[in-house]
Amino acid sequence: MQNNLFPLYESELGERTNPYLLLDRKSEFKSKFNLVDLFAGIGGFHYGVEAAAQKFGKGINTLLVSEIEPNSQKTYKINHKVEVRGDINGIELSDYSSNADIVTAGFPCQPFSNSGKKRGLSDPRGQFYFRIEEIIKHFKAKSFILENVPGIKSNGGGKYRAELSHKPAVIGQSMHFLEENLLNLKDYEVKWVEVDSSDFGSPQVRRRVYIIGIHRDYTQNLNFHFGATPKNNFMSIVDEVIQPKLELSQNQEDNLRSFMKNPPSYKNGMRRVGKAYLCKGGNVGQGYHAYGLVPTLTKVWARFLPIYFPSSEENVPDVNLKTFNPGPNYGHGYFRKVSVREALLLQGFPKDFIPNENDGLAYEQAGNAVNARVVEKLSEFIFGHINQ
Repeated sequence: MQNNLFPLYESELGERTNPYLLLDRKSEFKSKFNLVDLFAGIGGFHYGVEAAAQKFGKGINTLLVSEIEPNSQKTYKINHKVEVRGDINGIELSDYSSNADIVTAGFPCQPFSNSGKKRGLSDPRGQFYFRIEEIIKHFKAKSFILENVPGIKSNGGGKYRAELSHKPAVIGQSMHFLEENLLNLKDYEVKWVEVDSSDFGSPQVRRRVYIIGIHRDYTQNLNFHFGATPKNNFMSIVDEVIQPKLELSQNQEDNLRSFMKNPPSYKNGMRRVGKAYLCKGGNVGQGYHAYGLVPTLTKVWARFLPIYFPSSEENVPDVNLKTFNPGPNYGHGYFRKVSVREALLLQGFPKDFIPNENDGLAYEQAGNAVNARVVEKLSEFIFGHINQ
């Protein structure tokens, strides 16, 4: 069953508020930026870098893509049509001789995440930075972007004054250790910044730390200026096909509605509807208003996210409510789970992205992905320096 929600962004609100990327993959670009994509997942970094490159009239040439998880490798290959290598530690760098314009790496977050055991640098996965640094040097990269969870800032205990933060900050032992090593990259200007994806037009509250480095040949004073991006205070990105498997169970529905004395009114920011429900298997869900921001997706949370679609009588923003009319359930205060397509759109992926055929894996991959809209903005900032 079709709806008319995607054109809402493209025609009524303007291209800059699209929550997903718009890419030109039909044209052959004569000039390209060379990309090394590490811990590549399903290609969120690739999409963001490519979207930024096209704003400079360039394409993307991948020198090396590394991702250890086989299902993510498969999804990356299908969508980007490039070879994907496995374990980063098993790659022989002497096989590669070209220089990179940009190296990207969403290195493992479990050692620093609130949902993990927070072992930090004592966790073997916390040691990957040194391999990333080796690769940056080998490819003589002009720039790099590293991404991790906000927990990396305070992990490990202790209180240290940040040396590389874009603004004054107090950090823990793990981030202090990383800063010490980043400061040893004498050829690079390096800064890190905590970014919320909702500040870049994505209707998801997803905070991440991004470490950005640009070779000193291209800048001697790295100051972040990303420009203004309209903040989407509502989702309004609904899948084109409504699937029965997205319906809540009666228990889930009853639980959510038992906390709704009146239809929820719209408010800016993250708008919860009802209270959390406990579904079979112990997974906790929380309903969210379709005109609000949703919380950070994770590999579990992505598949248990109910969205509430308001009726025409409810207090909602001044946009065309006819776009909420793809079927009889809409316009009557309706709950359903977020679809795989919507989870990917919340991460900024383009509408034509091909997800894994297994929905469970597709949700997991979407929840683990880097937000492509944020990467686009950061890469655009970097290319403004190195595109010389």
